[in-house]
Amino acid sequence: MKGGSCHSRIELGDVTPHNIKQLKRLNQVIFPVSYNDKFYKDVLEVGELAKLGTKMLNHVLNICEKDGTFDNIYLHVQISNESAIDFYQKFGFEIIETKKNYYKRIEPADAHVLQKSLRSPCAPPGGELQKAE
Repeated sequence: MKGGSCHSRIELGDVTPHNIKQLKRLNQVIFPVSYNDKFYKDVLEVGELAKLGTKMLNHVLNICEKDGTFDNIYLHVQISNESAIDFYQKFGFEIIETKKNYYKRIEPADAHVLQKSLRSPCAPPGGELQKAE
């Protein structure tokens, strides 16, 4: 079939004081972990690095790579959450550590720490890139 291919439009909305309660409710429904008020306060302060939408991870990775001052991105995943682990590994994250009893009130309580390195392959010989202060 020629002509009009259908493209869905996805917009990444800003997290604002007006919709932070919506984000909190979504997290309560989706995740077994409950986040405290400090988490949501921090979300409001990180600006472009916190977005609502299915393309959020690509958005964050693009910003970090363009910024050039980030060496690595870290995240925690419950050890039994194989679909999430597979998802992040497709984006270049690797399991680098397992933390015992990381989660409270959910089983299993252990979490894998995943890391994605953002260091440029053209780093100066013998030198390491440091996060800019």
